[in-house]
Amino acid sequence: MKRDNGATLVELMVAMVIILIVSLGFFSWLSTVTRMNLAIERSNTAYAMANDVADRLQRMNDNALIQAKSGNAKYVGYVTSGADIGKLRKCDASNDPTIPLDVTGKPDLTIYTNPNAVADKLYLYDKNACSGQMWSDCRGSLTAGNIDTTANANIDHPNAISSVYDSINPIRSYKGTTYYAVWSVAYMPCNASDTNRRKIFITVYWIDPEPTAATAASALSGTIIKGVSLVADKTIGAET
Repeated sequence: MKRDNGATLVELMVAMVIILIVSLGFFSWLSTVTRMNLAIERSNTAYAMANDVADRLQRMNDNALIQAKSGNAKYVGYVTSGADIGKLRKCDASNDPTIPLDVTGKPDLTIYTNPNAVADKLYLYDKNACSGQMWSDCRGSLTAGNIDTTANANIDHPNAISSVYDSINPIRSYKGTTYYAVWSVAYMPCNASDTNRRKIFITVYWIDPEPTAATAASALSGTIIKGVSLVADKTIGAET
């Protein structure tokens, strides 16, 4: 009996289908891994930038940069009892640290530095105009609506074109992504007569996907604003 050792068309098609299924699974997995690695890289970059800003703020002389802006004094304290003992909270009307600092739905942002606390507004956005520039070189061009202080009244800095921030660049680009740093200062503890002790809240955020230079801030309402936050200490003068 003669036997055909060649592959039939059906066998070839089955093999191709199997290869296709395996390939789709592999490329889907590869795409997921790539996105995860990119997200991790962006978070690490943002944390590095936030730590750099914190270090620079902590090493600055006691001046207006470290003061909470006029008319916007904020107080924070640590919870002393209950399930949240030891957590930092915003002070309420009774001067108790009860108000959570994290943003609902955005646990990596704080109420003091959430860049888009008001819908359709973004605190700091440069349309990629400051890419590769120092703050001293591009801050003058940011006065025409690129800093929208109404996006979050809690944010203290950067604001307008004050030259005191020239040593801290709040807009930096890395691998095609623009990162923005905003920070705010709070006194502690709640209702304290001594306000030498401060907490500096810092958030570094980016926009995903990265907008083009022609994209207006008002058009970013449907995009994803991602960010990371940290808290740094600052003591003004001698602590009592």
